[in-house]
Amino acid sequence: MPEPDASSPLLSSSNISSNISSNISSNISRDGERELHSFAGQRAGVSAWWRSRSRDALSLLTVLLFLGIGLGIWVYGTLPTSDQDEHPHEYALSTGRIREHLTHFLDIAGKHNNSRSVTNGHAASAEYVISQLQTHGNCDVHVQHFKSPVWTVRGTPRLEVKGPVRVDYIFGTDFQVMRYGGQGANITNTKVVAVGGSGCVADSVGKVAGKVAVLRESSGCSIFESAYMLENLGAKAVVFVRSPRFKSPSTARVRITDWKEGDPLMSIPVLSVTSSVGQLLLSTEIAAQLNIETDTSIDIVKTFNVICVGRTGDSSSTVLVGSHLDSVAAGPGINDNGSGSASTLEIHLTLSRIEFRPRNRLVFAWWSAEEDGLLGSRHFARALAHGWKNRWSDDEPVDVRWEDIALNLNFDMLASPNYIAQVHNGTDAPENARTGSRHIQRVFEDFFGRHNYPHQVTDMVAGSDFVPFIDNGIPAGGVLTGASEIKSIEERRTHGGLADAALDTCYHRDCDTLLNINIDALGKMSKAAMYAISTLSRMPNLRDELAKEF
Repeated sequence: MPEPDASSPLLSSSNISSNISSNISSNISRDGERELHSFAGQRAGVSAWWRSRSRDALSLLTVLLFLGIGLGIWVYGTLPTSDQDEHPHEYALSTGRIREHLTHFLDIAGKHNNSRSVTNGHAASAEYVISQLQTHGNCDVHVQHFKSPVWTVRGTPRLEVKGPVRVDYIFGTDFQVMRYGGQGANITNTKVVAVGGSGCVADSVGKVAGKVAVLRESSGCSIFESAYMLENLGAKAVVFVRSPRFKSPSTARVRITDWKEGDPLMSIPVLSVTSSVGQLLLSTEIAAQLNIETDTSIDIVKTFNVICVGRTGDSSSTVLVGSHLDSVAAGPGINDNGSGSASTLEIHLTLSRIEFRPRNRLVFAWWSAEEDGLLGSRHFARALAHGWKNRWSDDEPVDVRWEDIALNLNFDMLASPNYIAQVHNGTDAPENARTGSRHIQRVFEDFFGRHNYPHQVTDMVAGSDFVPFIDNGIPAGGVLTGASEIKSIEERRTHGGLADAALDTCYHRDCDTLLNINIDALGKMSKAAMYAISTLSRMPNLRDELAKEF
């Protein structure tokens, strides 16, 4: 090829520069495009790689998670217990199922004058418990019949003094008709006679007939003994004067504490007046006359306990679990004591469902007539401890001997709305039941300590169905959440709730319904009951353990 001429346009400096720039730009453009395509490809590859690895990682994490859950379930299932104290049974207990039982109790009360008392819905409540035991339980069910006196006030009573000054006293403030204080009566223009002396009412012979006997409570006899003696001496009515330290009249029972069929009851009215009213009656004894009107009755009715005797375990070391099933006449008793009786029912059903096998036999009891003076548990103790028989108990013998019972656990009011978790003080038990009762107390305290729940110790004297057992030498214990007691500021700091308010404002009232139930309390206290029941029923050498000195 011939060389180009220097004058040729292709050889000019400007053209050369332009051509070089054009070539360089073209090369750079092509190289950049190649690099961009290469980078985009690399980026797409990295992204695809990352998505692939992310899916792999997610899959791996998912597998590890399921493996972890499965391993946890396997480990949990292979452990002997779900907590370090080896008591998994409390976790099997359902508060929801207990509440279902309470719903049934409330429905029953709604069909029986809003009450589950002995003369209202108790029998239907007992039939419900029996049906649950027979369908889902694991025990032999017995019905133990007995009779109970039932006290009823139908109208507002009147007390009027006719003397130098005529006074109509205020019922509930100045005077009360004492429980079991006779049948209704209308007494008019009747003279007052003061009764005293150190020998009970022995000095009243010949002077009380046809009159109203007025005396101070501390007359040397029990209230019933004094009143019944005065009735037999011909008094028309009896009026007890309270000590000045009490601001209101008494509603105590005028009856033999451990009443049984055939024991006497009052026929004439028995009243309680405040100290100030009593001073007036005694000071105007000669001139004063009284008008007394009462509309009350005492009826003796048939009722029954429900006893569920376990089929396994050592019968010579029986753990007796009790709760009363009846309410007062004034309300449905869903806390008092639906909460206790529903809890013990569900505890038995739960233990049956998980096929619990106690070392020591379990016997569950649902007492009747507790609100009438612990009469159901007293009848059980009397029949077994002392061989007392009547025509009702002979029909339904209970397959339990008194000497078989190693201890009694009592559950009465477990869901008070302003509750304090309380454990009965075993030291209060009589000497022959004290050591064992203290051991039972410690078992409950172990539960609250293990869960770090605040609690306090409360007395174990009268008031509930443990009494017939400790009075006859059998150790007892239990938990409760309180009734009409007022919560202090210090107790509020420890236990929460409201200070200067009752633990249960609906105690013995018509508002003791499901709305009165504290679910948190119900859950804690029923699990405390389950803990104690399962612990003591599995305890080797139970009687020896209860006898060990501290």
